[in-house]
Amino acid sequence: MNITQLRDTVVTLLSASPDLIGNYIFPNGTLVPAVYVAGRQGVPTEWKAIGLEVVIQEFSRLMPSPALGKFKRRQEWTVVMVNYDTTSSNLTTAAERMATRFPDARFSFSPETDIAYGQYRIIIPDTDMGYLA
Repeated sequence: MNITQLRDTVVTLLSASPDLIGNYIFPNGTLVPAVYVAGRQGVPTEWKAIGLEVVIQEFSRLMPSPALGKFKRRQEWTVVMVNYDTTSSNLTTAAERMATRFPDARFSFSPETDIAYGQYRIIIPDTDMGYLA
């Protein structure tokens, strides 16, 4: 899996009826879905998130391991979902959808803070088998 495939999968999963993804409000007032692929920089500070924000780390963490004449190249992708809406259960519903699609994922819940009303950090394993060189 690559970052484009992961992003497309997550967006399709979370935007299915009902759409759980919140919005970013740009400084000029434009609204766009609150899904961001974070590479070297995080979400721009001038963007305001409302509802459920989904941030996907652009680069996976590689974790190779040997396996009987082949190698197992394991990658782990990180997705963080943050709820900025006190009246919504979208975070729980989104986590349930993610758990159904990625049953091997590890979920870490963080309770509400002064700016967010709960968040999940999800580590999604992705294994690829190849031959040892």
